[in-house]
Amino acid sequence: MTELNLRNATERDDPLIFNLLIDMHHESGMGNFNPDKVKKAIRHCRLQGCIIVADIQGVPKAVLGLRPDRFWWSDDIALFDQFTYVAPEARKTRAIFQMINAAKRMAIEAEIPLLIANFGPVDTETKSRLYKRMGKSLGTTVIAGDTGKFLWK
Repeated sequence: MTELNLRNATERDDPLIFNLLIDMHHESGMGNFNPDKVKKAIRHCRLQGCIIVADIQGVPKAVLGLRPDRFWWSDDIALFDQFTYVAPEARKTRAIFQMINAAKRMAIEAEIPLLIANFGPVDTETKSRLYKRMGKSLGTTVIAGDTGKFLWK
């Protein structure tokens, strides 16, 4: 049986999270990779929100970065996912379900909604079905114009 443990990231996890997000970028191929911006996003989530790390057999293999923020049209606050990644070798585990359930519990405890986006070109149908099972499906991301240099290099 696969050993799976969730925990909150600490500053010591930043390099591990960074490497997982590099893997995510290689897989999705979306836009240029700005290491400084990624490091700032990691730090922002960890300090202002939370990063859930899923250790599989004692090794970090999945991350979910969350941050509280306001909608652009309202003063209402929600818990937004900044990034979600599960390494390919961990996708047959329950890591994604456990991370999402932990995020749902945080949102319920804070009495705010949880927003998780399905953004990216990697198997969108499977991801959409997965996310729909975990909550309400409300939106679609539409990207128009020349995506030749942004989505698929």
